[in-house]
Amino acid sequence: MALWLTHVGVRVPNLKDSIEFHTSVLGLTVLSRESDRAYLSCGYDRSVDLCLVTGGTGLDHVAFGVTDERELDTLASRLLDHGAELVPSASPEPGVNKATRLRLPSGHLLEFVIIEPDPEQRFTYPHPAAPPMTHRSVVLLIDLDHVTLRHTDVSGLALFLQNSLGFHIPDARLMPDGQWRAAWLHVTSQHHDLAIIRGDAGETLDHVAFRVSGIETMKYLADRLASFGMTIEVGPGRHSIGGNLFTYFWTPDGNRYELSAEMAMVSNTASPTRFWGGDPGLFSPWGIRPPESFRKGS
Repeated sequence: MALWLTHVGVRVPNLKDSIEFHTSVLGLTVLSRESDRAYLSCGYDRSVDLCLVTGGTGLDHVAFGVTDERELDTLASRLLDHGAELVPSASPEPGVNKATRLRLPSGHLLEFVIIEPDPEQRFTYPHPAAPPMTHRSVVLLIDLDHVTLRHTDVSGLALFLQNSLGFHIPDARLMPDGQWRAAWLHVTSQHHDLAIIRGDAGETLDHVAFRVSGIETMKYLADRLASFGMTIEVGPGRHSIGGNLFTYFWTPDGNRYELSAEMAMVSNTASPTRFWGGDPGLFSPWGIRPPESFRKGS
């Protein structure tokens, strides 16, 4: 059964200012705007990569694509059987034929969507040299890469997603008392499409990660952020778990973003989870707490 990450919705305190930052600084394209939300694309296709929703900070929802209505209904039924609840969806999102939204027992909103085919799309994969949206000459962010949630019970949420939706958990990090500090999960060939890190009650989102072409683009974007007066939180560096290059920064909205490249590819065949202990290491942001002013839920 096919399942893939399509977009993430984040909450922002001021929609107009947030749109300006995402388009002028990060180079995203607005596909559609409503009074309380906006839908943006990285620019390689006309699918939504990021949804900005008015009100606070943190996660609004995570959306996964499915191939047809039968799969959508099957996956939604699995979540309902495991204790999730149906939630009325907002107005139809751009490029979506059908959507079903559910609230997980953890409180996070998860959405299944069926994407409309784009007849003008030239490639079925992100091609750095030829973005399908012909009006864009330069695209800095290739695609949405992954999302990392915060929750008080990492193992509970990770195992819920494994048991209900078939996520694989290649790696997990333990705290000294044996509880899970972080977990990395995937449903595609990428090492992680979604991760979970231990957070306080009410925290929903650790970061949203966007894929870039490599270290040179990452350096260029770091310089670009600096030119707009923004500070890099940590990076560039390379993760030990997942192997990807990273650079982290905080948006003016109060949400953390990651620039990611060279993520490790893994087999979709289930294998035992590797458990890691001890200090996360100098080149990992997993030990970094967000500033108090940003530690808010949705």
